[in-house]
Formats: sequence, structure tokens, C-alpha cells
Amino acid sequence: MAKPSRTRPRELPAFTRTEFENRAERARKMMTEAKLDAVMVSSEPNVEYLSGFTTQFAWNTPTRPWYFVLPRTGKPVGVIPEIGAENWLGTSWVPDIRTWASPRPDNEGLDLLADAIQSVRRRYGRIGVELGAESRLGMPVGDLRRLERMVRPVKFADAVPMLRELRMIKSKAEITRIRHVCEIVSDAFDAMPKIFRTGDTERDLTRKFQAALLERGADKTPFTAIGSGRGGYESIIMGPTRRKIGKGDIFMIDTGTRYGGYFSDFDRNYSVGPASDTVRRVHDALWRATEAGIDAARPGNTAEDIFTAQARVLDDAGIAYGKVGRMGHGLGKVLTEPPSNMAGDRTPLRPGMVMTIEPSASYGRGKTQVHEENVLVTKDKPVMLSRRGPREIPELKV
Repeated sequence: MAKPSRTRPRELPAFTRTEFENRAERARKMMTEAKLDAVMVSSEPNVEYLSGFTTQFAWNTPTRPWYFVLPRTGKPVGVIPEIGAENWLGTSWVPDIRTWASPRPDNEGLDLLADAIQSVRRRYGRIGVELGAESRLGMPVGDLRRLERMVRPVKFADAVPMLRELRMIKSKAEITRIRHVCEIVSDAFDAMPKIFRTGDTERDLTRKFQAALLERGADKTPFTAIGSGRGGYESIIMGPTRRKIGKGDIFMIDTGTRYGGYFSDFDRNYSVGPASDTVRRVHDALWRATEAGIDAARPGNTAEDIFTAQARVLDDAGIAYGKVGRMGHGLGKVLTEPPSNMAGDRTPLRPGMVMTIEPSASYGRGKTQVHEENVLVTKDKPVMLSRRGPREIPELKV
């Protein structure tokens, strides 16, 4: 394993109050367009994004729900368990909180939440909540139904289209965090020749790799997938097994690592000893497909155009697409965000969007390879956030 650094990992400054005020102002304009009087969120990414509240506790237990209400006009409010009051006031830009003694299964803050919603100045009689695709609630569905009855005649509407649009364009401060975590992960991947030892199991290697990420300054590594096998691997989403990695194996590590509430998401492939001609050919085709996808990540194109650019390279090489269903996606506070690089997703690309470029290939008898990079869409050419992977598959010494 790589030797621990003697220097303290670089820390980025916290988001400013202005950052959150700008988010709130953009959200309020979108509420007017969507005819919403307020939004009420309860999921980790949206509560963090709008309120600034960060915690080690809240999202690791389903016992206590946490709510944030942002009105179209008026002051926002947090409705939270009293155990989190100091944590909230120490991290959020919003001082107005209403608390209750939780756990209280018969009424987990619903009366306080209903009062906050009913106090919102009404124009449209609609409150936006997280109902749509690629969203999750941080509260029981039964409580949401009960709350809906409590706030009548106010109606609930899907806020996901608005929230998706709000978070899709990243600020400079958000991009700085994504770039920083990509640098951390790139450094750990570059250290792989020192980390890997012949005979490591997938579990051994994953633990050492995650330790290298944390030592370099990552906050956490919620997703670290590994695949290994003779001449290729079969899955790109599995956790580590006890399989030993040895000469003739190809392995891939893909990680969604977080820093400051933002994700990286890219992988690297390695050969233990010399790679076969087939592996080299597939790796090279995927590298070229990635290049094409990166080049397509420009304003005026769509997410579908990124897919088409990658698919064309693989078609020309006579290589079948993998079973992923798309060739990349948006990236930010969540590991996979909209849009999807796939046929039919015509979401326009705009400056400030962060995208993954992720072609995959199937070959041989059930073998797979996948490549992935993280890139920023700008008004000009795309900017790499991950450090570009090598065109030739790295061969580790046995």
C-alpha cells in the first residue's frame, strides 16, 4: 500500500451564505414558473443543497425525518428533531427551526410541518414535494399522505422537474468540490501499482484503495465496485468478493467518492501481467469512444448526442455495447443525476453541467470492460475533471 502522506490533505472553504441565497433566489423564480407556493424537501441531497445542513447522523437512520420548507415569498424554515438543533444551527444558513422530541412514531413533526406549510403565503395553492423520477423521500409514504390531508385545501405537486433544473447547472463553488474529489481519486488510481499485490483478494484491494482515498482527503467512499476475471470481468456494480486476483486477470475499480457533499464517479482498468490482444483492442476502442463522448459534451448538443458519438466508435470497431443501458449521466450531489447519455434523452447541454462519459463493451463469453471520465460542460470546449485515463491498459507487475 502507498505510504501515508506526511502533509495534511487540502481542505476547501465552506460554502458562503451568498451561495445559498443565490440557490434560493433561483428556486423561487422556478417556483413562480411552476406555479408553486413553496417546496418541501426531505431527502439528503435536496435538504443539503437548499438549507446547507450537513450531518453525520440524520441520513444513516430512518428513525427521524428531517424537513426543509422554502417558500416562494417569505423566510425558509427547518422542521427537525430537537436532537439536531445544534448541528443545524452550526451548518445551515437558515436560523428558523421548529423542533420536536423524536422519535415519536405517532406524529414525527407532522403538526409542525403542516403549520409551516399552511403559513406560506398562497397564490397558487400548490406545494412542491419530491414525487418524480430519480427522487427519494426522507419520510414514510404514509406520513406524506397524512400530511396531504392535514394541509387541505393546499395541494401537493411534483417538485422534481424544478429541483432537477435547479441542481443541473453547478456553481463555481460546486465545480471546485467536484474537481477536488476527482483529483483525490485520480491520485489514488495513479498509486495502484504500489497499492496492488499479486494474491490480493477483491476485498483486500478494495479496502486498501478506500484507505488511500480517505488518506488523501476524501470524506467517504459510498460506492466502490470491483470486477475481476481472466481476460475481463462480468459485472461493473458488484461489491468486492473473496476472489484472489492473479496473473492473467483484468480488474476494474469504479468509485463514487465524496468530498464536501459532492461525488466523483469514474473507473480504471488494470491488467495483472501482459494483456491479451483482445483486451488491448477493446480497451483502445473504449478509450477512443470516451474521447468522442468528451468532445461531444458541448453546448448545442444533447445527452443523446454524447451517446451517439460513443456508440459510433464502438460500431465502427465491431464491438457490442455493454448492458448498462446508457453511456454516462449527470453528476453532482448524487452519484447518478439526470440527464442520461442514451438514445431519446434530448436534454440540451449547457455550461455548468457536469457529465460522466461512460462507454462499455461486451466481448468473449460474458466479459465486460467499461471506461468512465468526469467532464465539465463549458461555453467552449469540455474541461476534464478526472485525470484522463491511459489509452493502453496499465499492466501491473506480477
